[in-house]
Amino acid sequence: MKINANFKAMAAMNFDATKYIASPSYGVNRFMLDRVGSEKARATTIVQYNPNSSFPSHEHVGGEEFLVLSGTFKDQFGEFPAGTYVRNPIGSKHAPWVDDDGCTIFVKLLQMAETGEGTKSLHVDFSKEKSTKTSDGFSTLDMYQNEATGEKVQMCWLEPKAEFPIDEYCSLGEELFVYEGSLEVVGDEEYKKWGWLRFPAVSDADEKRKTLKAGSEGAQVFRKTGHLTEKALAMEKIQIEEED
Repeated sequence: MKINANFKAMAAMNFDATKYIASPSYGVNRFMLDRVGSEKARATTIVQYNPNSSFPSHEHVGGEEFLVLSGTFKDQFGEFPAGTYVRNPIGSKHAPWVDDDGCTIFVKLLQMAETGEGTKSLHVDFSKEKSTKTSDGFSTLDMYQNEATGEKVQMCWLEPKAEFPIDEYCSLGEELFVYEGSLEVVGDEEYKKWGWLRFPAVSDADEKRKTLKAGSEGAQVFRKTGHLTEKALAMEKIQIEEED
């Protein structure tokens, strides 16, 4: 299966809850954003867990990282409510569950390289951490960085109608997920809550990226850069053959 699998092209989608697809796991639904592979897949997905779901202990052979969008995600390491970023490195293990409130996450699977970071999970409550204002109407919180791959993960806050700045990381490829509010692209649709945009690694920022700004209510945006270069993609531990 291939969904938005050309990493050299821009891709974008608005979330539509009517297009959830049931997964093979009971009580779990998926809204697929990008994917290479069938059930074992390099994937970026919005995953909805029904209340009182539980999952057997498993190892992350290619790593996983996710944002908790609603409800509370739980495992043996703690309880992680909406507003939490979690990074489970290659080799980490857990046995998660959700209670009565259910849970929805934005998750990226099989997209990590072995760079000696160990197996300890990273948890960032970005609802409580202090952000840094970097330009007019724009603030950021750095949540993770890997010098070996070039990856950088941030949470960004934009005031209403503020421009999303172009910086040196844009040319390394960029993925944006609207946690709250909306993003506008001139000549394109508005990407609302849980909307997703991916820009390729190019020598100059994508023309649509240059017009990006927050909507009328501002925006809170997960931003990941550096992971779409040829170098970073080749370093991923699990390489999935592109299937039709």
